[in-house]
Parts: sequence; C-alpha cells; structure tokens
Amino acid sequence: MKTWMVFAAALMCAGSALAQQRGGAKASAKVRPEASMIRIRAITGVGGDGDYTVAAPQVDEKFKKKINHTDSYAKDSVKGWHFFEVAYQVRSEDASGKPILVLPEVEITYALLYDMTRSKHAAGVAGRAKKAGGAIGWDNPKQLYSLFTETVTYTSVTPGREHYAAVCVPPSSVAVYGTPMIFSAQVKVNGVQQGEIMTQVSGKPAIEGKSLESLLVKPGSDGKAHPAAWWDQIENLSQAVIRRDGILRDRSMTPFALAGDMYYDQVKAK
Repeated sequence: MKTWMVFAAALMCAGSALAQQRGGAKASAKVRPEASMIRIRAITGVGGDGDYTVAAPQVDEKFKKKINHTDSYAKDSVKGWHFFEVAYQVRSEDASGKPILVLPEVEITYALLYDMTRSKHAAGVAGRAKKAGGAIGWDNPKQLYSLFTETVTYTSVTPGREHYAAVCVPPSSVAVYGTPMIFSAQVKVNGVQQGEIMTQVSGKPAIEGKSLESLLVKPGSDGKAHPAAWWDQIENLSQAVIRRDGILRDRSMTPFALAGDMYYDQVKAK
C-alpha cells in the first residue's frame, strides 16, 4: 500500500458558505464569489494499491489469438493502461442565484508527473547507454521526470447528478515513463476556475532531493494555503523535468470509450 494524500483545502468551505448565504434575506442578489458552479468531489489514480494499471475492456485471450498475438505479449513488461478519474458536481444555480439549465462548455486541465527512475525498462537502457555513449529516443538521460498535461473541453454538462471524466496513459508509455507521482485536476468555465484544484500525491514527491510540496500550495488572499497549478512552475525547478505532449488521452479516445459511456460527459468535437 503506497502512502497518499489529497490537497483539497477549501472544498467544504464553499458549501457551508453557500448554505449560510441562503439562510439570509432572499431579496439580496449579491454575487457570492465563493460559490463556484462546480466543485471536484474526488480524484483517483495515484496512491493506494501499488499497481495502478488496468486492462482495456477488449484485451482478453480470445482477442489476442484472433489477431495472431504471440505468447511474447504475456512476457512484456506492459501491464495495462493508467486510468485517472475525476468526479465533480454542478450546482443548481450560479453565484448570483440564477438557475443553471446547462453549462455548454466545461474545461478540465489534467496534470501528471511521472517518475522514470521506477521504470525497469528505462533503468536497463540507462545502464547500456553509458557504455554505448547514449541511447536512441533518450536525448538527455538526466531528464528522468515526465510532465504530462492535457486540457479537455466537455459539453452539455447539467446539474442534478454526479459527473465523471477520465484520462489515460497508454501501456507503451507506462512501460517507459515509470509511475505517477502527482495527479491534479483543475476545472474552468469561461476561463474562470471553479472551486479548488485537487491534487493527489504518492508518498513525498521529490526531484533530485528537492521536495515538491511547496509547489503544490500557494497562499490565497484569505491568508490560507490553497492548492496551486504546480505544473506551470515545475519545469523551472529542475532540468530533470521534461514536458511530453501527445501522450495523455481522454478516455473517449481509448478502448475505455466502449465501457460505461453513460457515466461520462461528452467531449466537445474539435
């Protein structure tokens, strides 16, 4: 069992503040900035049990034989996909008290930091690269931490039920880039952040001996610490971090789109 913790400093504050406001005079239509239209209830994917991977729905023995996969598939270090999920809720009215029929667009930014030092494949290549003077596909062996970010726009998001969204890292990338250290989700509507960023951490994340905990929070106008968009700062912390684009995918672009589609919001077509 791996150590994990979730930074969600003010998730409950918005709900209690809204309840207090409703208890007052109904004639007031003042905007309540603390009452975001959306709040993240939970995120999953980092921490907990040691194996983060999950098999895609159609990958079974019959499928492998049908397309002439050999037994070498079972011996591969690739175990499955990494699956990261966000559960969030939509209020029935906005901060000014106007009822919400539908939110045409909701943006969720996902950020992941991977530790390549925990990749058996990378460790083996690194040892041979020292003798060979380098490695193909690995420009800088010092860059052992991979940053994945992706912003996905969801459409027709309504109040009245819990919403789910998820992103995945494919097996081939899982085999190379190691294990996830940090996973965060940030929700925006019309460019305005909704509620708090939520961050999930495995153990005590550090790069080259430098703790990352100070990047995960920032002081707010209320004098309290709030979860921060650490992914905008981490590349400047160390040259060991490299941003890798085009790897993190919304679940609708993976085999998981075939399972449980009624639970997830629709991705806006590009």
